[in-house]
Amino acid sequence: MSLFTRTAPAPVPEPETWTPEGTLVSQRYRALEGATVLVYTADADRSTAHYAAACLGCTYRADQNAGHNPMSEAEAAKAANAHATACRSMPRGVPARPDDPEAVELIRSRLWRHRYGTAPRPVHLADFNALRVDVQRSTDWIKALLASLAQTEPGFLTATPTSSGQGTRFTVQPFGRP
Repeated sequence: MSLFTRTAPAPVPEPETWTPEGTLVSQRYRALEGATVLVYTADADRSTAHYAAACLGCTYRADQNAGHNPMSEAEAAKAANAHATACRSMPRGVPARPDDPEAVELIRSRLWRHRYGTAPRPVHLADFNALRVDVQRSTDWIKALLASLAQTEPGFLTATPTSSGQGTRFTVQPFGRP
């Protein structure tokens, strides 16, 4: 072995070209100090895709419009552009991919906030669009996690077959009321 032989460092993805796992980035904006703001979807295979916007320089994440509905691409682009024109964050690079327990906790905390109502709340994959930059997992991984949670914690999350029999419907159960 040669004394001066080094292995090449692993390539570091650049924010300008990085795409979070499980998403399709359609637009990128540059914030005032250089941070990248992404517009992306996690369900491009659907007839009506839902979009989200996320800044890689700060904690900005958006997946709903002013009416609390999932955003279209145009709405997400408008939100991303508005954020980019006001954000003074420096580029922080690509966020580190969390290990599985951290990713599970991100999903669980997103689901947990829906337990405070009085009725069961259906769970949609679009509910996790804003988290996709932080979770960095595929749709199949999220579906498998939801199925696992429904099996191990049926008082928290339930799973039922869809009426077409082609999938599973997940529902967050509210806290038990006396």
